[in-house]
Amino acid sequence: MSELQELIETYESALPLLLKGCLMTIGISAVGIFLGFICGLVFGILMCRRMSNKWLSPILRFYVTIFRGTPLFVQLLIVYFALPDVLGIEIPPVSAGIITLGLNSTAYLAEVIRAGINAIDRGQWDASYILGYSRWQTLRYIILPQALKAVIPAITNEFASLIKESSILMVIGVPELTKVSKDIVAHNLKPMDIYLMAAFFYLVMTYVVALVTKCWEGKARS
Repeated sequence: MSELQELIETYESALPLLLKGCLMTIGISAVGIFLGFICGLVFGILMCRRMSNKWLSPILRFYVTIFRGTPLFVQLLIVYFALPDVLGIEIPPVSAGIITLGLNSTAYLAEVIRAGINAIDRGQWDASYILGYSRWQTLRYIILPQALKAVIPAITNEFASLIKESSILMVIGVPELTKVSKDIVAHNLKPMDIYLMAAFFYLVMTYVVALVTKCWEGKARS
């Protein structure tokens, strides 16, 4: 009975702290995916076949290759430690985490959006030109709405990935879920209980994102 009582007390004391860690995880991931979507949208448009520029497109593709081909951990170290040293500025841990997640997400979403735009039948472009639409008007009013609707699952999957990958921010002291869990374990020495709770919260967060995605897809198809 005493062991059960001790377990209950452990959960009761850890739960508020873990929930705060969840909120930080969700907040950082949400801002990261927002930045990634905005920048990825611009990059994806500028890299697609109809809108590409022979000078700008190679630069954007190089960016995408670099950020998709290097570990997120190394990118975080560069943003938090190397970049401030070069620029002579100080970047707070939370800001560094958001910047890193945003830059990384941009690379993935740029490719997703570019592929979504290129997947639209070229006949729709040609028909729009015949009707008097400019290239940008065709993209804005006809092509882009269809492309974004098609890539909604990929965008939300990226958000779920960011929620899990944000755990790496613990190495620079960001109080997200994994960092909070580690601090609790250091205090009460119950790693199995605390880390299982943390894993459960990650599972819940990613499941909710997947559930919202299914609902969103259902509405988009109706």
